[in-house]
Amino acid sequence: MNLLVMRFSAMGDVALTTPALIALAAKYSNVQLTVVTRGNFAPFFYNIPNVNVLGINLKKYKGILGIWKLYRELKKLGPFDKIIDLHGSIRSRMISLLFSWHKVPSFKIIKGRREKAKQTRRYNKKLVKLPHTVDRYLNVFKKAGFDAPIRKGPWLNVDGESKIFAKEYFKSIGLDKKEGQWFGFAPFAGHELKEWSFQKSERLTQILLDEFPDCYIFLFGGKDEVHELEILKGTQKRVNIVHGAHLGIRGELGVMERLDLMIGMDSSNVHIAALLKKPVIGIFGTTHPISGFGPFAQEDTGVLQVELACRPCSIYGNVKCWRGDHACMEMIDPHDVVRRIRVLQNVNTLW
Repeated sequence: MNLLVMRFSAMGDVALTTPALIALAAKYSNVQLTVVTRGNFAPFFYNIPNVNVLGINLKKYKGILGIWKLYRELKKLGPFDKIIDLHGSIRSRMISLLFSWHKVPSFKIIKGRREKAKQTRRYNKKLVKLPHTVDRYLNVFKKAGFDAPIRKGPWLNVDGESKIFAKEYFKSIGLDKKEGQWFGFAPFAGHELKEWSFQKSERLTQILLDEFPDCYIFLFGGKDEVHELEILKGTQKRVNIVHGAHLGIRGELGVMERLDLMIGMDSSNVHIAALLKKPVIGIFGTTHPISGFGPFAQEDTGVLQVELACRPCSIYGNVKCWRGDHACMEMIDPHDVVRRIRVLQNVNTLW
């Protein structure tokens, strides 16, 4: 049995396919999974049995002709018995349609857009807890005839090369051996409304250094955020920058594996750390874990939030605050993060 699995983006959504794929691979050893996604996301799927990854550059497959070209290339990898569409985009639906002409059945994710719209509307919200994204993925496989229970994490595998990248990084900053507590902090997100003010990130960085004298802080960000990360670092020797564009996803995974804790906004860094089964503190404001996108397996302890009648106002954070004061984020204080760290330290006795 050969299944074609499609999930092209975004990074957090792609990473969250791994618990479902691991569950399926563990139960159905005779099933071959061909996963199609962005090429730089391939490290998420290393060491999952019976999973082959086709990493693509989506820019090469724009428009109708691009979709036809991608379909033709995928068809050569078959034959496929079933199509598993975990994306539900125009591209993935059209590819599924093309395969249906050859009588290959497809199974598409149900994203619950109506229920999410009821959660995010301004008035008369319906705050019913929705299935987690991982459960939605599992339901697609179940509809296709492959029902599998979630396995115990971690759900991301860090391969040897990732560990080598991480070792070289730590060596370059003078941390050949681990000492003290290692905290990751990812102050940015894909949309501005999901972020703290920069001043709060500055305060948190300093408070962590003061409250935990043995800690080292690792700042995560992309190439467009390096300047701000350098400001956060300042002259602090116990603060270091993890530059995604320099290390790549493989290197970042290797660094995250060594952390004791990851702090961040509702962003891919928090979700990836949770999939590595690291304690996380995700700061949620405009978005809400009730919508099904909280840190996997840490939807309670891993979320820091304040309850406001206007929350959630968005699923992705790509809106404007109608109140105008961004209260959902501004009401969360850096000391709240410290208090949550103390709680997690008591829960994770080995830490």
